[in-house]
Formats: sequence, structure tokens, C-alpha cells
Amino acid sequence: MAHSRPTIERRQLGAELRRLRIAAGKSQKEAAGIIECDTSLVSRVERGLRSLKVMELNALLDFYNAPSEQRSEIVDIGQVARQRQRRRMYSDSFPGGFRRVSDHEQEAKEIYYWEPEVVPGLLQTETYARALITIARKAVIDDPADDIELRVQFRLERQELITRDSPPHMWFVIGEPALRRPIGQHEVLASQLENLLTVGDRNKNVVIQVAPLSIVDHPLLGGSIGIFRFDGRVPDIAHQATFIGGGLYMDDEEDVAACSRAFDRLRAVALGPEESKDFIAKCLKELTE
Repeated sequence: MAHSRPTIERRQLGAELRRLRIAAGKSQKEAAGIIECDTSLVSRVERGLRSLKVMELNALLDFYNAPSEQRSEIVDIGQVARQRQRRRMYSDSFPGGFRRVSDHEQEAKEIYYWEPEVVPGLLQTETYARALITIARKAVIDDPADDIELRVQFRLERQELITRDSPPHMWFVIGEPALRRPIGQHEVLASQLENLLTVGDRNKNVVIQVAPLSIVDHPLLGGSIGIFRFDGRVPDIAHQATFIGGGLYMDDEEDVAACSRAFDRLRAVALGPEESKDFIAKCLKELTE
């Protein structure tokens, strides 16, 4: 019998199936008819509370006319979601991993990001995002032109989260190197710094802090981290991005608590929000003089 715990894998499978169903213009009732079950089961699957048998999953993918490349990805996720033994960590190495990160952002009530080297994606300007994505894609494929604009637009669509009705509380800590590293032309970075100065003022749900290089005993050296809190509806998640794939997820309560403690300690030693504005303004002035 399938477990009822809303694991990361089942939540991701449910989000993928919900996205396909809506794109196909189908209702949960119609989907239930295809796999001969009650509508409530389809709802539970889409909420990450149930997995599906392989035959059921394939029947729904046929009904939704899932693209072949996306179909194989979802079948793989479905197989992982059916595993009975709970895993402490889940490495999302399937295509579309960043889309699944966005799913968690959309559902979260609170979002916390630490980024040491680049401006967080939710705060990037279009020109900064394009320059950064172009650099990253050229590093791994010979001709990235076909997907750069799709990735840029997806990143900008993620940012609609900031200004939607009832947005999540969002707290960003950004490393000083991200404010000084030239991404694209100097004008690109200058525009990005200007955007950081205005985002917090315009959006009460957004807090931005800077972690300067002068911090002694930095509690989160070694990589970025994201923490998603869901107001007790489902287990909270900690996420670490990887260069290839969608990153590493943790939903074990002790692991998430450890990540949260480290983030809280970083907030305590970072510059306060007002000091951070002054620091960003200083970096901008130095860049434009």
C-alpha cells in the first residue's frame, strides 16, 4: 500500500501531473475516469499524498498527450516516488529540475536563500539573468542559443511570486562577491545593484542582507542554500543547488533544522537590512565612478 506521507518525490510527481493535466485542458474527474478511480485519489496524487502504479501513470500520460522527452522524465520520477524506504536526502538529477524548484517556491509560505557568489535568481534583472545563463550554458554545451531565452523567461516568470497576492515572506542573504563580480558588462551589474536597492523598498515581504567578506567565522561557507517553509501543511525543505541537475533536497526535520540554525547565525553576523542598502549603494557608486 502506498505511503500517505507527502515526500519530496511524490510532491514533485504530483506537480508535474497537475501541470500536464491543466495544459491538456482536462479535469480531475476526467483523469479519474481514465484510471478507474475516485476523483479524490487524483487529488491526493497531485498533492503529493499518493504515488501511482506504472500502468496508471502511463495511462494518464497518454491521456495528457505528454511530450516524449517529458514523459520519460516523469516516469523516472514516478518510479522514485513509489519507493517505500524513505530517504534522508533526495538528489533530483532529472531534466526540469529548476522547474520543480519553482514549484516549491510557489507553494511555500516562507523562503530563505543564501547565495555567496551570484545574485539570487528571484532578484535578478533580465540583463543580469541573460548574461549569467549565457555564461553557464556555454560552459556545458557547444550551441546554447536555442534554450537561453527560454531559461531567461522562466527565471523572470518565477519572480512574479514576489508581487502576487498573498506572497511568501522572502529573506535573502547575499555574499559580497556577488555584488562585485562583473557579470556581462559593468552596466549589467550596475543595473542589478540598482534593482536590489529598490526591490526591498517596494515589497514589504522581501528582506535583503549582505554578508561582507569581513565576516569572521562565517557559518555557511561552501555553497548556496534555500529553505522552503510550508506553514505545517507539508514537511519543510532545504535545497542545495548543484551545477548539473536540480540539486539536493532534504526534508528530514533534524536536517532542515540544522540548515535553519546555520542560516539564522548567518543573518546574525551579516549586515542589517539598512546597512546592507548602504553597502550595496557603496558598491554601485564604486562601479559607476
